[in-house]
Amino acid sequence: MSNRRRLWFLGLVISGAFLLGALIYVSGPRLVWQEVRAVGVWGFVAIVGNLLAVFVAWLLSWYVLLRSAGVRVPWRTLAGALVSGFSVGYLTPSMYLGGEPVRAYAVANRAGVPMALVMATVVLERLLAGVALIGFATMGGAFVLASGELTRGDKQAVAAGLGLISVLVFLGLASFVWDWRLLSRGLSALASRVPGRERLLRAAARVAEMEREVHRALRFRLSHTLLAFALQLLLVLLNFLRPQVFFYFTQRTLFSLGQLALYFTLNVFLTTVLWLTPGGLGIAEGGRIGIFTLLGIRASGAVAFSVVYRFVELLIVGCGLLLVLRWGALKVRRGMACLGSEGREAPGGEHEDA
Repeated sequence: MSNRRRLWFLGLVISGAFLLGALIYVSGPRLVWQEVRAVGVWGFVAIVGNLLAVFVAWLLSWYVLLRSAGVRVPWRTLAGALVSGFSVGYLTPSMYLGGEPVRAYAVANRAGVPMALVMATVVLERLLAGVALIGFATMGGAFVLASGELTRGDKQAVAAGLGLISVLVFLGLASFVWDWRLLSRGLSALASRVPGRERLLRAAARVAEMEREVHRALRFRLSHTLLAFALQLLLVLLNFLRPQVFFYFTQRTLFSLGQLALYFTLNVFLTTVLWLTPGGLGIAEGGRIGIFTLLGIRASGAVAFSVVYRFVELLIVGCGLLLVLRWGALKVRRGMACLGSEGREAPGGEHEDA
């Protein structure tokens, strides 16, 4: 990372931390702390259990796709790769994408298989996650549009955002199912218009190999793909229930299906479009204050909800970053450069456990 990028990243962290501090101050530090304490031991256990269940469902979904592709690695390696990828993605501009090359390289390196094969399972897993997410968000979108709390402009913005996300996800799905190879063809077309033609053409060839693997999984390993999708639906359901888990223990609140759907849809919009600072620091808290206000939850409760879940998430992120440092950023870059190559992913035949 260049010095300029480091300064930019540090500036975003400081800005997010300042915004979070300001939100806590405005919400009332004492009230926020009271909400956090109200979680209690069993509430904290339930929150940790919710997050662990999400990771288990995520791990199993990816495991099914890897096994269907003939890739076998120890559970320890698989879990370490997933946590590392999540950690890198958590700190990037989108909550849902960013750390995929990291986890793909970790598995490809340990299994001794081409990275294109593993990356295909990662892309397919993310695609299935997108379809599951859109399914729940679309259900919530009906409640958003019916809500009298939002302005017409807000409703139009949410509808447009969800519509754009849906189009992109289903366009990607169609491309893989019918083997249109939109990504590789797009890179090939770009190669004729920009410098570095040979490099882009090589990248297009590697992406085409990955696209072929995803196409095979969707057309010829459909039972495994459907099982992985079912696990993705379970994962999204667990995320859907997050507010219920927290506020049941703090306020004994029972939300209706419509209220949970309203929160879920607006939160998807928030974490997809406005996740600008590392971890969405400050921005996520500000957005959730507005969302929970629609559900009758005061600002201190919204901030406490975000802070408690963020605390547990940051423990996971810390573990993941330690694993990334253990593997070494240089090796990850080499793995990305070797995407789709015929040789093994780590020069010199190195293989490391997570």
